[in-house]
Amino acid sequence: IGLSGLITPSLEEMRVVAKEITRAGIKVPLLIGGATTSRVHTAVRVATSYTGTTIHVSDASKAVGVVGSLLSTNKCEEFVAKVADEYEEIRERHAKGGRQSTKQTLAGARANKFKVNWLEYQPPQPVYEGVRVFDNYDLSLLERYIDWDPFFQAWELVGKFPAILEDDVVGPAARDLFRDAQAMLSRIVKERWFRARGVIGLWPANTVGEEDIVVFSDQTRKVELATLHTLRQQMTRDQRRANYALADFVAPRESGVADYIGAFVVTTGHGCEE
Repeated sequence: IGLSGLITPSLEEMRVVAKEITRAGIKVPLLIGGATTSRVHTAVRVATSYTGTTIHVSDASKAVGVVGSLLSTNKCEEFVAKVADEYEEIRERHAKGGRQSTKQTLAGARANKFKVNWLEYQPPQPVYEGVRVFDNYDLSLLERYIDWDPFFQAWELVGKFPAILEDDVVGPAARDLFRDAQAMLSRIVKERWFRARGVIGLWPANTVGEEDIVVFSDQTRKVELATLHTLRQQMTRDQRRANYALADFVAPRESGVADYIGAFVVTTGHGCEE
């Protein structure tokens, strides 16, 4: 069973799910992953709520290796025991307090913000403003930008592309795999198995206050489209490292500097068979 947590509320929900499948008498291994998860959270909150095996998978590309170990008659018992021992150590350290990160007040963090001399920097003006939509984008143009490293990692072939193709140990297997992938990719592009879409937006913007970015409808900067509330880092730092907020990188409204902000969304897979 795999649980993925992309937002913070998912973390507590994972513990609830772990308790429910325990109550149902399920013993299937539980894999925990996602942007908001960690080994500490898995060991302290999830594993203690489930009577079966619980494993944190830090990256989706590593799921194949984890599942392979769980299914292996030779590796499973040793693998599960090793993870259980590691999680017990994590829980012991956590119970003792572990490494406490120190926070400072918001006022202190703001005093140590990233400072830009806006008198010496003029942001470039975008070639266009507003929203542009790229619908059914040509897949052949995207092919050249594929990052092949995670692909080989998913097949447990360690190395950087394209050097991995000439590796003394895994080179032959990597070449065979890459050849098969290229053949399938060629069919995907030629037969248009799915569509790629994207949206890009560029707008005039300025910072207001300490952490807020106001987005305007046009260059007159009179009509406000939205206010983006950014967060400032509050960990304790010395003067050599700033406590950043995204708003630090957009010119303040009172500076008179015309600045801009951009956003994009991309997606692919529309039209794929489930």
